[in-house]
Amino acid sequence: MSLHVNPLMYLNLGGEMLYVIQHRLSAQKIEERKTIQVLDDITASFLNPKILSTVFQQSPLINLSSLRATLEAISLSSIMKLGQSSMNKLFDLMMMMFKYQLIACTGPREVILATLNHVDALRDMVTQTSAHECITLVHRMIVDVYGELSHDEIWQARNECLIALASINVRVSILLRLGLQNEDTTFNILPQNYDEKFEERRCEVGSNKLLESNQKGYNLGSFKLFGDRVTLLGKNIYSPNYVKAAKNRQLPKNRERSLKDRGTRAELGMLARQLGTEEATASRPFSLDLFDDQETIEIDDNRNEGEGEEKGTETPGRVDADHKAKLDYISADLEGEEKLYKKMNLLQLLDEAE
Repeated sequence: MSLHVNPLMYLNLGGEMLYVIQHRLSAQKIEERKTIQVLDDITASFLNPKILSTVFQQSPLINLSSLRATLEAISLSSIMKLGQSSMNKLFDLMMMMFKYQLIACTGPREVILATLNHVDALRDMVTQTSAHECITLVHRMIVDVYGELSHDEIWQARNECLIALASINVRVSILLRLGLQNEDTTFNILPQNYDEKFEERRCEVGSNKLLESNQKGYNLGSFKLFGDRVTLLGKNIYSPNYVKAAKNRQLPKNRERSLKDRGTRAELGMLARQLGTEEATASRPFSLDLFDDQETIEIDDNRNEGEGEEKGTETPGRVDADHKAKLDYISADLEGEEKLYKKMNLLQLLDEAE
């Protein structure tokens, strides 16, 4: 059991949450002043020292419901407010994106580089000097903590993240469009310019500390504050630059056609459901204040059964009661009465922006 899973879960899921919020505020043409306020407020809450100190404590993986309670409170710490249905879809999207990144990682180093990509993106989102200083501190904490772990230890933490996300099976439209996902919610792992080849070299490097490993001949990315991470994982998938980089990847000829066809079929299937020409369950379509059709996600038909089983068979060993209590307490702090006056429904915010 790894004691270093929680920072990976918190930082990567939180990073994905901010990507979605930033993208939708831009797409809805929310005025710049309000966009800056929302991103600054949410990032400040996300980087709250009380939360970070708790998250970075060595502890078994907390359950997703406790982590979600904290991230929900963070997402509502500004003038933006989401309904419960919107929040559910937001978290499905966040967790599925992180799940894809974990599966696509070619080794432990890439897991940490992807996390740093999320942290790097925060710096471009916020305007406050204090937030920039905190981001620098978080970067240092990540490198200090995980740099002292072996490749095998980091890979174990990655595997435990995947176990926690195993029941999350959701179709994500942007992954389908890029050929990164199939209709059955499985992923297509495409070739990229980063390949750590960890499984091939595990016997050689597995016991080496991350910062001590010497892997000449591999394009491994930088852990420096403003270094080139090389990998696309952890970058903002909603950014046009990400889409360009993804399309520039060279695919094997025998896979390129099949992946293109899969993506096309997925898009046609989603269009049919949106037009009402294919029978769909009541849980499939949804409308969000924060999203439009581009970010529509659909819950896999088998997911509810899996979730029901998970609730009845949750492993007690992974739930640290004291750790959960601390995060729940922090979550309550962030929802304090002094911030209630700042909250308004996003629908009102959109009306004012028009």
